[in-house]
Amino acid sequence: MSLRIRVESLSSLRKTVSLPAEHDIRERQWFVIESELKAVEIRLSRRLKRVTKEYLPQLNNQAAAVVFNGLLGEIELEMSKTYTVFDTFMDVLTQRNTPELGGLLAGCDALALDAIRKNHPALQIVEPPLVYCDRGFGASTLREGIRLPGRGYNPTPLIQIPYSRLKEKCNLTSIFHEVGHEALVRLKLNTAIPKAMSAALEKADAPAAVRDLFALWCSEIGPDFWTFCSCGIAEAATIREILSLPPPQVFRVVWSDPHPPPYLRALITFDWCRQVWGNGIWDDWEKEWLELYPLKEASPVIRNLLTKARNYIPVVGRVLLKTKFRTLNGKTLPELFDLPAVAPTELKRILKKSEKGKLNLKGLSPSVQLAVFRLLKEEGKPEEKLDKTMTQWLLKLGEKKKQLSKNQ
Repeated sequence: MSLRIRVESLSSLRKTVSLPAEHDIRERQWFVIESELKAVEIRLSRRLKRVTKEYLPQLNNQAAAVVFNGLLGEIELEMSKTYTVFDTFMDVLTQRNTPELGGLLAGCDALALDAIRKNHPALQIVEPPLVYCDRGFGASTLREGIRLPGRGYNPTPLIQIPYSRLKEKCNLTSIFHEVGHEALVRLKLNTAIPKAMSAALEKADAPAAVRDLFALWCSEIGPDFWTFCSCGIAEAATIREILSLPPPQVFRVVWSDPHPPPYLRALITFDWCRQVWGNGIWDDWEKEWLELYPLKEASPVIRNLLTKARNYIPVVGRVLLKTKFRTLNGKTLPELFDLPAVAPTELKRILKKSEKGKLNLKGLSPSVQLAVFRLLKEEGKPEEKLDKTMTQWLLKLGEKKKQLSKNQ
């Protein structure tokens, strides 16, 4: 009876969380979460019924009682693993019971949805992501369909951001990076990009070590590029800010780590800006970056490797900007986005129109709106005032998302 009650409790998530209407998630999101939990509950319930039906009548038989007890123990252990799905969404969703945090997370959901809903069939069927906060330095993602302990599957993309991101909202571009992980796998570009990168670098006579490292790093460079296409220089500015670490970390190269060393990662994104828009503020960022992190501070071996890799950064940019992928029906990756909308000249035009009055973001996608705010920061808007403005903006994004959900 104890096992049965706990198994059947897998269906109680929505009631247990009891989200108020103003902070609730979409009905579609509840449907996929509850469907997964129900599937797990049915599987465990059926197993429990089979075991009980077979062995309960034989409890007077010592051998049968021993087997029955062992099988119940197995179900107990499996159920504890199965509750990973329940516990995960309990942790994610209870954050939305906090009045302001719930509204801000709904706004983050809107940013994530804007970043993944592109004109491609593989991205039209992705469940709307859910954003939540956790401890730590960086963001992370749990992709839809990933197998969880207890034979359950993650029913919807989950994006974790540090709590501090909600106090430095211009750096919410990290949401786009995590969306990029989901999107690139869906588009099968997680395998296509490294192949294209290796071929281009080989054609450019790059050393084997450089080719191998860039192919490895593509799993993180790709999501960075997805972020760049979503919000332009906001991505470069954020990379420059969050990767300003002590030199040993900036120059660190680990042969099994898919993350490029921050030294190169920043230079790569500055190069994207230059290839798309020519000269600009990113040139100043690059100059400052190289002054802050002179390669002479790296060990001789690492210095030699980073120097060689740096020479091929323009090749990396051309691959991402110009390659036509079969999985995109012969289109380039930037063609999924509206890069002209986040061009610095366009962002400055928007700011100039608002100089004499209220900032007008009407008609702009959430990604472009975030880019506008990032440019405001770069132009010196006081941090406290910017945070207050962006808090209201993010709350309104969440409210708008709720309204759209009701109308769908």
